[in-house]
Amino acid sequence: MPKLTDTYARAYDCCDRILTELGRFPTIDLIRERIGVNSPTTIKKAMNEWTQHFAEQHFDKLHRPDIPVTLIHSVEQVWKLAVLEAEKAYLDKEKAYQHSLAENQAVLVQQQQEQQTLKAILRDTDTALAQAGQYSQALQQQLNGQQQKNAELQEKVAANEKQLQEQHKLMQEQALRWQQQQEQEQEWFARRLSEEKQFLEEKWQEKIQRQAQQIAVLSESETSLRQVCASLRQEQQRLQQVLSKLDQGQNKPHRFKIKSVPGNKPSR
Repeated sequence: MPKLTDTYARAYDCCDRILTELGRFPTIDLIRERIGVNSPTTIKKAMNEWTQHFAEQHFDKLHRPDIPVTLIHSVEQVWKLAVLEAEKAYLDKEKAYQHSLAENQAVLVQQQQEQQTLKAILRDTDTALAQAGQYSQALQQQLNGQQQKNAELQEKVAANEKQLQEQHKLMQEQALRWQQQQEQEQEWFARRLSEEKQFLEEKWQEKIQRQAQQIAVLSESETSLRQVCASLRQEQQRLQQVLSKLDQGQNKPHRFKIKSVPGNKPSR
């Protein structure tokens, strides 16, 4: 049994299974359904060769004298029917194959047209890619220039940061000096205020002492004045008594003459 391809071998073996399982000769449809391959030409070839081999195997039995003629006639009729059915199935598959071939050719023409379109698109794409490459190269140049500018800017930034750090250091030193100066000035002011306070307190104590002395003197003067006032009150009382007596004497007849005081002339 010749074996040309795997599809042929599977179709050939399937013929025996169909005859055994279904009790009928195989057809292209039955074989295609069993093996799952749609190849009418290969299946037809395998089916024909299997049929020929099957006929050769049973040829001697068909011509044996003990086999009834009606059985041989029936086998021939079955064989003819199988061949006709196979040819009909083959023609149907051939038409389907031709139709499928025409459809495939139409699809192929369409694919060729699409391929031409794709080639045109590919050429346009190549042109666009070339332009994009040029544009990318220009962008790369710009990027290189920008990177160089960025490097210069970074150097400037680093220099500025260094300058800022130096200025910050100077400011810290100046702030430290200013703080020390402020502390010294505050200490001097505090010392000066303490000295002024002490001086003012001494002045105030002296003033208080002077005022105390003055108060003491005034107190002594007040005492003296009170004593003088007391003496004056006593003298005033004495004089009032004298005047009172004199008044009493004026109201009585004069019993005495006024003596002339030496140095005074009598009035006329």
